[in-house]
Amino acid sequence: MQHNPSSWGGEQASPPPPKPFTLVQHNCLGSWDVFLLLFGSFTQLAHPPSIVALQDPPVYRGKLPSFNSFRVISPPMSGGCKPRVAFYVYSSFLSSISLLPRFFGRGDVMALDLFTPNGFFNPSTTGFTIINSYSTKGRANNTRSVPPDIVFPSSPLPTLTLGDLNIHHPTADPLRTFKEDEIATSTPYFDRAMDLGFSLLNTPGVFTRFSMSLIGRPGVLDLAFACPLLSPYFSEWSDPLPSTGSDQIPILLRFEAPLFRAPPPTPNWALSDWAALDTSLKATVISSPPPLPTTSSLDIWLSTNLGKVTSQFALHTPMKRVTFRSKPWWSELLSVLRRAYNSALHSSKQDRFDASLLASARAARSAYFKAIKKAKRAHWSSFLASATPQKSS
Repeated sequence: MQHNPSSWGGEQASPPPPKPFTLVQHNCLGSWDVFLLLFGSFTQLAHPPSIVALQDPPVYRGKLPSFNSFRVISPPMSGGCKPRVAFYVYSSFLSSISLLPRFFGRGDVMALDLFTPNGFFNPSTTGFTIINSYSTKGRANNTRSVPPDIVFPSSPLPTLTLGDLNIHHPTADPLRTFKEDEIATSTPYFDRAMDLGFSLLNTPGVFTRFSMSLIGRPGVLDLAFACPLLSPYFSEWSDPLPSTGSDQIPILLRFEAPLFRAPPPTPNWALSDWAALDTSLKATVISSPPPLPTTSSLDIWLSTNLGKVTSQFALHTPMKRVTFRSKPWWSELLSVLRRAYNSALHSSKQDRFDASLLASARAARSAYFKAIKKAKRAHWSSFLASATPQKSS
């Protein structure tokens, strides 16, 4: 991601390959102890995150805490209201980019517009936007403080939107039993996300909040979405960091240049010649193991004899090939959503008079088919982005 200043002037050197971009998001519950434990845990990562996006950061006398090698950016104090979100940008990453913070006249949401001349994930992606939100209960029923049009803007730049949105939806938590007001509150957000092509980056069903009381249910409140221009570069959503004492877990997001390559071929076991394979396997001679085996000699013996067996399978089993029925846009997320939809549909048919089950089935169906539409659109966009224009002779 960084450009090389020494290449300016004189002979122009080719830019270095883009580096992965990592971001950590976390709700600090306004606690300094949580903040310190979070930043102290970065020593367990191979590299510090490029950016840390906090919700409910600790504030003392109108100031946020500082941490070595990070620059803090947060909404200004206004009307005595403290910032509810903040960005911490790693110093070496900051030295390689230009950024423009954007505020919305409120303390619970802000955005960063990032720019670099050499591109973040490829040379053409010279800028993208990160939106950080901490949405709480709104004044009206079934609403939240940060509206969907701010969380999911229509923008020409690749956009990552994340935060603690305090909403529950079957797309993020497919096994949860939902109340009607939960569906009513979350549906406007997920509908707008789907309409604009945003992809949910969370692993569905992985809880991000664990209640500190014995009666509270775990849930998925910390969400992250990428727009179609950014989703091809998403590579990882994980929780590798230890607990910080917050009731919500730290989440690591990773983006990097994708490898546009076909998946490796796999054996088509349905077309195996099992009769010929049975004969050849019976004729295969397996040598005796070494009488006084060492690690090296045992490894050689095992590899040699395993090769004799696998070569017979390869000889009598054709490989699968891509056909017109193949779906290159299909993903594990769609499989999870399909299972969630089928499960919700089955439950609603068991009790057709249960309004909550019917609402969950409708929400799951909408999420599934909108995700298919979004996946097709994103695949087509990535194909066009990677296509090389041909010049007419």
